[in-house]
Amino acid sequence: MSIAVEIAVEDLAGLEVAARAGADRVELCTDLDRGGLTPPPALVEACTDRAAALVAAQEARPHFDVHVLIRCRAEHGDFLDRPAEFAYRADEIALMARQAEESVTAGAAGVVIGALDEDGLLDVPALETIRDGALTAGSAVMRGVTLTLHRAVDALPDRARRAEAVQTALRLGMHRVLSSGGAARSLDGAEDLAAMVEAAEDLLEICAGGGVRPVDVGELARRGGVGAVHLSARRRPGAPVEDGAPATRTDPAIVAATVDAAGEL
Repeated sequence: MSIAVEIAVEDLAGLEVAARAGADRVELCTDLDRGGLTPPPALVEACTDRAAALVAAQEARPHFDVHVLIRCRAEHGDFLDRPAEFAYRADEIALMARQAEESVTAGAAGVVIGALDEDGLLDVPALETIRDGALTAGSAVMRGVTLTLHRAVDALPDRARRAEAVQTALRLGMHRVLSSGGAARSLDGAEDLAAMVEAAEDLLEICAGGGVRPVDVGELARRGGVGAVHLSARRRPGAPVEDGAPATRTDPAIVAATVDAAGEL
């Protein structure tokens, strides 16, 4: 079983750390402490250019690429019991559609999107609008765009709703769903993740994200059946920093340990 490793990064140095440590892709964002926001187009362009250069120099996996989080507002880092975190006004939805279009134009291989309605369920019209912004840009540059439904699904009320969300994502033409299974830590949501994997019917990837540690990868694969793991791999506060280490919170040792754990499956 092959498990992909995705690292959430906030800067160019974090991307370089993830690439050189063997990650399969990065999710680029800002403000990870609150769950992440959309990065500016200039940062997207710098990161996608650097990713391409690292691949060309064989300093990254041949398929290594950059996916961009599309999220215009974040009020709390913990959103499991706050579906309103993902309920957007019409102007915010229009903004995120523009952000998706700008990110793909800047070189992103994919976008990571999500929205809930006032009832706390998937907001399909909003998702379609944001999706279409990304696809419009992809069509303009004649490039495919990978679509990921993000952890808004973890604010849904139960396992059945998350399984339904996977089926909705399929109908929307998405390729991946990122989730912790509704738990603070993905390992605690492994049974919900397994239900999502079953609902996906091998037609899209379920990526476990939320409190993932390298030691969890094998158990997530066995109990959840997921095809990928997602983590920020951030250096612990106060942890020693090696001489010459890049100025980023992305810890190369954590990324490498996760890649090694995934490779052992």
